[in-house]
Amino acid sequence: MANSYVTNLYPKPTTGVTDQTLTVDSTAGGVQFGTAFNSLTRYIVLDVQIADVRVTYDNSAPVGGTSSPNGHILFAGRSYTWSKQAATAAKFIRSGGVSATIHASEFTD
Repeated sequence: MANSYVTNLYPKPTTGVTDQTLTVDSTAGGVQFGTAFNSLTRYIVLDVQIADVRVTYDNSAPVGGTSSPNGHILFAGRSYTWSKQAATAAKFIRSGGVSATIHASEFTD
């Protein structure tokens, strides 16, 4: 019988790290987190506030509020858990006419 390592049962915030808040507006090309995540951070817990947003991870520009949107839609009021790599690559744009806020917290395990 094999043993397995279970993680994330009791999340541990990354010590000494302050949460990040990102304003998501209509900036062409999208906006990204402005501060690099801590080297010890393994995943990011974030929530989308105020309005829906679109996000891309492949370095393409997200597009919202047009007849040709690009990117995954993230809904206001929802929380998401991402790897640090996904959060670092993410580019956001508001989905409609209202800017949004994303609040992100870092965790080590």
